[in-house]
Amino acid sequence: MTVEIILIIIVFAIIGGVMYLNLEQDKAKDVEKNEDKVYIEDKKIKNKTMMQYFEWYYPNDGSLWNKVKEHSKKLSKKGITALWLPPAYKGVGGINDVGYGAYDLYDLGEFDQKGTIRTKYGTKEQYLDAINEAHNNNIEVYADTVFNHKAGADESECVKAQLVDSNNRNNIIGEEKEIRSFTVFNFSGRNDKYSSYKWNAKDFDGVDFDDLTKQNGIFKFVGKEWEQDVDDENGNFDFLMCADLDIDSRDVVEELKTWGKWYINECKLDGFRLDAIKHIKFDFFAEWLNDIRSKKGDNVFAVGEYWSGDINKLKYYISKSQNVMSLFDVPLHYKFFEASNLEENFDMRTLTQNTLLDYDEKISVTFVDNHDTEPGQALESWVKPWFKLIAYTFILTRQEGYPCIFYGDYYGVPEKGFEGFKNQLDMILNIRKDYAYGDQCDYFDDKNIIGWTRQGDLMHDNSGVAVLISNGNNGSKKMSMGSKNISTTFIDITGNIQEEILIDNEGNGIFKVNNKSYSIWIKK
Repeated sequence: MTVEIILIIIVFAIIGGVMYLNLEQDKAKDVEKNEDKVYIEDKKIKNKTMMQYFEWYYPNDGSLWNKVKEHSKKLSKKGITALWLPPAYKGVGGINDVGYGAYDLYDLGEFDQKGTIRTKYGTKEQYLDAINEAHNNNIEVYADTVFNHKAGADESECVKAQLVDSNNRNNIIGEEKEIRSFTVFNFSGRNDKYSSYKWNAKDFDGVDFDDLTKQNGIFKFVGKEWEQDVDDENGNFDFLMCADLDIDSRDVVEELKTWGKWYINECKLDGFRLDAIKHIKFDFFAEWLNDIRSKKGDNVFAVGEYWSGDINKLKYYISKSQNVMSLFDVPLHYKFFEASNLEENFDMRTLTQNTLLDYDEKISVTFVDNHDTEPGQALESWVKPWFKLIAYTFILTRQEGYPCIFYGDYYGVPEKGFEGFKNQLDMILNIRKDYAYGDQCDYFDDKNIIGWTRQGDLMHDNSGVAVLISNGNNGSKKMSMGSKNISTTFIDITGNIQEEILIDNEGNGIFKVNNKSYSIWIKK
């Protein structure tokens, strides 16, 4: 082979190598761009929205868990990121128990107890399938947790007790006597599976019925004291109903901690809704949640139900419980309830005053109604239908708080002749999911019409929204959408206002709303 040919081969090899290297570098850049794109997509901040997926009058046909499984994909697409599911364990009422008459916390619809294997909502297998499908659709699941009391004891037993004044539980009005209390829980249908712990009078501090005399009343066990750091309503509001758990007992606390770790592992839960916390020793859940989080991580979510419209009571609880959970914003619910009843006489500028949203937005779970506030229920304070969508517009389009929509408001409450607002809520949920981002500017400057704008951000295409709500006459308000929206046309996605709005050279628009209504403006 001549020297010339060898040189030609070497030159072509060098050229080919350079071309190959450039090609690989281009490919690497493309991959890097794609990876950046995926990274940005994954890191998009998405608005969180919880849904309470049950209502008090839901049929006792065992269908709810299957419905969760069937609807998870649709709910995720609408922007639901978490479901609060009802108590999943066996209650004293069997298939008729909503879940708050808690009998056996380990029976999730698996054992023949209280006349049934399944609960009101289905079997354990269906429950686990529902949770799994929710997770497959990027929806977290929060389990309702009832620790205040137990109901439906397997046997009664003799115990010494004293009757107390129901209006002041610190006042003993009866002599010490022997009663028969329903406090023996053997769970024979479960036969020690998961736990061999048996409950009896040592685990409780009082009951509301004497089976010996068939007398109703609040009986405090001799040698026991009500927990001291609880709500002070009725003198001491430790006792609520049935057989009241003695949270001063270390045996009880340790058993509840054992159950909590079993439950979250068994069902792969993401968090808890904690029932009736005003009746439970205020520092208990700090210990209970910290124990679970030490095993499962700090991201285990918890929201407590402290039912009081007094923000000072909520603030005190937050302090005493070491700020370990969010709370439902009950004061805000009562604002909605009051506004719906007073109509134009309610001052909308005061909507967030003395609410948890105003005190600490990071731990406020906002809601309009729930299973307890429904017509005919213990805490009935049903927000009138004319105001519901105004209230939902408020909690779903603002940046503060963690909103929770109610199954009954979404699907309706047939038992009470209420059809629900599914279509309208789907629209507002879509606004929250895709548009309600960016800096917020409030316009709480009128007694009857208030508004706010979200100016959008770079991570959500076409994001930005302007909102007006009115509890009185129709009207308009000049609001800023920022310089980046100059010369942009906005439309009311609700269809309540047909006119289009053009943002002026200063970034402002004059937005309108009808009387006792709401308008939500997005880019055309």
